[in-house]
Amino acid sequence: MEPRIGLALGGGGARALAHLGALIALEEAQIPICCIAGSSMGAAIGASKAIGADLKKIESLLGCLDLNDLLQVSDSTLREVQRVLGRGVMEYVRGSTWREEDAKPQDLARLYELFSLLTANKSFDDVLTPFAVIATDVETGERVTLDRGKLYHAVTASAAVPGVFSPVAWEGRFLVDGGIVEKLPVTAVIEMGATAIIAVDAGAQPGRRAVETRLDALLQTQRTTSQHLTQHQLERARERVGGRIIVIRPEVAWITMFGFEHTEEAIQAGKDSIQAHLDQIRELVEG
Repeated sequence: MEPRIGLALGGGGARALAHLGALIALEEAQIPICCIAGSSMGAAIGASKAIGADLKKIESLLGCLDLNDLLQVSDSTLREVQRVLGRGVMEYVRGSTWREEDAKPQDLARLYELFSLLTANKSFDDVLTPFAVIATDVETGERVTLDRGKLYHAVTASAAVPGVFSPVAWEGRFLVDGGIVEKLPVTAVIEMGATAIIAVDAGAQPGRRAVETRLDALLQTQRTTSQHLTQHQLERARERVGGRIIVIRPEVAWITMFGFEHTEEAIQAGKDSIQAHLDQIRELVEG
């Protein structure tokens, strides 16, 4: 019996555009994918694949967009942290508007616009490949699997980086970045019936950047915590699929979370990473 290949696509902001290159390379190699799960930006790229979008056209589209301008985020981590602190002070004084009934935060409108474009405004009912999105309940910390409704709504919830974007209202919950609880959604694809997994990790890796300031130390701590959680989840997934899992890490660690000016390089890194592991992937497919 041939294995059912599940594709797990993690977050990473601008780094995660490597997923698009990886998917293009997998298509060119005719690797069959039975189901897809995505966290954060991996959810956006995974959704495009799930609806059968022309990925090369998506590549051309992203090459023409100024995503920093569209999303109104800075490629400077320090500047973005300053903005987060400023917004926090304003909300403390004025109160939070995203909790209000029928609230429509302007920051989320920008995400909705981008992700509606990438998913052709389609719903989960329209997917050609089974697909799930992972998000985090900001109040309980629970992992939430989204698999119904508009794709752009689910993807926005999964990509809503806390502090940078408002939490997303979803059926009585407020949801944020899925990468908080499952940076690589390997558990999700197993739950969808996968018996073998290709996991693409475009997240930041501890030890790849110098720690020179207190902010660097804070961010490094977060990366380390995330890495340990991810490693634990990978080990459990490996046991459940009998070792039939390949973890691919494109060379994108040098790109910052909002370094969207490096879109072309991130996509190429994704393509290169699949080519480098193609023999292993074909062995996985053949069982």
